[in-house]
Amino acid sequence: MNTTIELIAGALQADAQGLRVIGQNIANSQSVAYRREIPITQTTFEQAAAAVAAGAGQAVGAGQAVGVGAAVGADPAGGASQSPGSGRTAVDLTPGTLQSTASPLNVAIEGSGFFVISTSKGEALTRRGDFRLDGSGQLVTQAGDPVLGTSGPIVITGDSPTIAPDGTVRVGTDIVGQLRVVDVGSGSALAPVGNSSYILTEGEQAIDSPAPTVRQGFLETSNVQTVNEMVQLMDTMRRFEAGQHFVRGYDDMVDKAISTLGRI
Repeated sequence: MNTTIELIAGALQADAQGLRVIGQNIANSQSVAYRREIPITQTTFEQAAAAVAAGAGQAVGAGQAVGVGAAVGADPAGGASQSPGSGRTAVDLTPGTLQSTASPLNVAIEGSGFFVISTSKGEALTRRGDFRLDGSGQLVTQAGDPVLGTSGPIVITGDSPTIAPDGTVRVGTDIVGQLRVVDVGSGSALAPVGNSSYILTEGEQAIDSPAPTVRQGFLETSNVQTVNEMVQLMDTMRRFEAGQHFVRGYDDMVDKAISTLGRI
């Protein structure tokens, strides 16, 4: 009984996490270069219900849990698995659309890759290229984090900087730096830290892009498709409500079983 309750609770937690992530995606549909997040869960309500139904007709020995191993994502080799509804997400690396802004400090990456910025938590990655200059002429993000070049922070001490497709920054004929662009293996290697920025998860490494292509005077839009997110929102809400009904029905069944046993 306890295993069944834990299984259904895990499925509800997974759907609650899905609702949180979908809501966050919709809220950031207009954020510059935002990457939609995808919840990583091992148990859905359909899996949980199927596991309980499969176990209902089987004999259960003392201390046995029936029909739930596959649904909770148990490791076939016997190792522990990630608990459902744990809050893990992956980042959708699908590029957004590039829009012209004509601003010399707006930069977008064409294709894969991320800019590298320096934050209070260390180096972070972003595709948000609406940069600006701080009081000392240093190239920074809208949050004030320095944008890193191949040789460190970039300082622009002049008007009308030009940024070449390979990321080289010039003021007049003088080269003042080159934007550092890196690639990552997959979206699951990234952990969001806000402002469309990410840090690499433990054990992951970024690789300097050998031939980056950047576009000056452009910004990348969010890759969130609002219509698709709304469809997923409604589907997840229906699944969550079905899970709640299932829990109430299961609770009633247990109450009746206890009452019946009490009269024997």
